[in-house]
Amino acid sequence: MEISRHSLIFGLSYALDIMGKNNLSHSKSTAYLSVMTAAEMGLDEDETLIIYYAALLHDIGLSNEYVLGYTDAPRLRRHCERGEELLSKLPLPDKIPLYVRYHHEYLDGSGSFGATGGDIPLGAQIICLASDFDDSFGRTKTFDREMFLKISERLDKSGELFPKEVVGAFRALASREYFLLDYFNHETKYMLSDKVSVNDGLCYGVGDITKFALCFADIIDQRSPFTYTHSHGIAKLARKAAEYLGYDGETCEKMYMAGLLHDIGKLYISTDILHKNGKLTPEERFEINKHTYYTRKILEQIQGFEGIVDIAANHHEKLDGTGYPYHLSGERLSELERVMAICDVYQALTEERPYRENLPPEKVWGIIDNMSENRHLDKMLTEKAKRIFE
Repeated sequence: MEISRHSLIFGLSYALDIMGKNNLSHSKSTAYLSVMTAAEMGLDEDETLIIYYAALLHDIGLSNEYVLGYTDAPRLRRHCERGEELLSKLPLPDKIPLYVRYHHEYLDGSGSFGATGGDIPLGAQIICLASDFDDSFGRTKTFDREMFLKISERLDKSGELFPKEVVGAFRALASREYFLLDYFNHETKYMLSDKVSVNDGLCYGVGDITKFALCFADIIDQRSPFTYTHSHGIAKLARKAAEYLGYDGETCEKMYMAGLLHDIGKLYISTDILHKNGKLTPEERFEINKHTYYTRKILEQIQGFEGIVDIAANHHEKLDGTGYPYHLSGERLSELERVMAICDVYQALTEERPYRENLPPEKVWGIIDNMSENRHLDKMLTEKAKRIFE
């Protein structure tokens, strides 16, 4: 199994955008603006590629506090430190975590670390300008002369915050009509980074892909103290089940990855709902049911994940067709998809939740048996799971 580095990072960056929800193309728009600026400055291809990936991943350290709108220096600093920490564990060039660490720094020392001048890497300064610009203008619905004048005024003031060569390159781009027309064209907004020519032939093998999956599983699980081992637990169960059922090694690893990423769509869901101590309202249930849809949308963007998408995204489908979001019936659910559904139920019942303690084994299997009798879960596989999970 091999996956293009570009496809993997590009696809997973969408998960970071939906976590913010206020600007669903922020990572990709920041990457577009950063790469265009770097090219305008004449930076070489290797450095431009590093800036591109750092821009796509610059918000990987987002905390719940930051998502909720708190932008004071200590929280911004934790956001940057967390991003550097996560990216340092991945098979990426050393500059990428460094650029992410410093992507909220300004020449005058007003950034989250108080770094000044030459202490801030040039790539980080490019990403900072691009991200700031998109934060300010990324949700604008119309582009007219008044907006162009506002942009020009902002660039005039940016000389105190960013290097002259960075501001100059951005200003030169802004003076060409196509650049801002592309940026403000919301019909093509989500395809902005498709306009970036990426020359990267590197592919990841199973080991490196798994490192990315583990990283995003941590991001998913750590949003709640009640689910901090959920994705990891399901991944282990899913791989163990696949091994027991006689699947080959690559398929077992795909089950493991699918388990790690099955809830990646929960990054779209408000933590108020995820943390709620009590029964969900119909409106809240409607919201939380969206997570499998977004799991599919994120993973579908990664070329080579075709064998993982259905296993990860269909874990709330039921044999009788009453599951969600596609209401698939039994004949349309593969054995591995059915296994993942059982793993998800088992893991959830054995974990503590805001509204209950973890359940003892006899009660867990009683609930699962009842679900299999009602054709929510596969009865034959449920019986095998009792031997697998013991």
